Amino acid sequence: MNDDPITIFRRLAVKQHVLLGGLTGARSCEFDVALAAAATTLPEGATMTEPEVNEALKAWLAGPGSMLDTDHVELRRWLIDTRLWKRDGYGRSYSRAAPPPALASIVAALDGIDQAVEASAARALLTAQRAERRARHASGQNVR
Repeated sequence: MNDDPITIFRRLAVKQHVLLGGLTGARSCEFDVALAAAATTLPEGATMTEPEVNEALKAWLAGPGSMLDTDHVELRRWLIDTRLWKRDGYGRSYSRAAPPPALASIVAALDGIDQAVEASAARALLTAQRAERRARHASGQNVR
């Protein structure tokens, strides 16, 4: 799939109950975009404590990342394991790592957008399209 990261994020944002592990195979581009988007919750160059990171991830999962069926702890683990974030040896402070080359352009693209606005717009568009299809169906018009 040759879509840009923002298009993939918009398409992913309208889904529900997405498991990160389920995206690792055939949908690896969506996995990369989901993790890159979550990684941007930690500002570049900043160091945050574990409670601060937890709150940032909870807020992201409640908003732009609400398509994911995970909690902040699992998401934090994925971010560390994929080397998008790093933590000190005691797990007390977190910072962004230089993204692996395969993810660098994805992180850069998603860092430059307001993910909440993009996710909300994608979800609103889907809701409007569904309402239009329902109305056409109810009126007996061709649904396609």
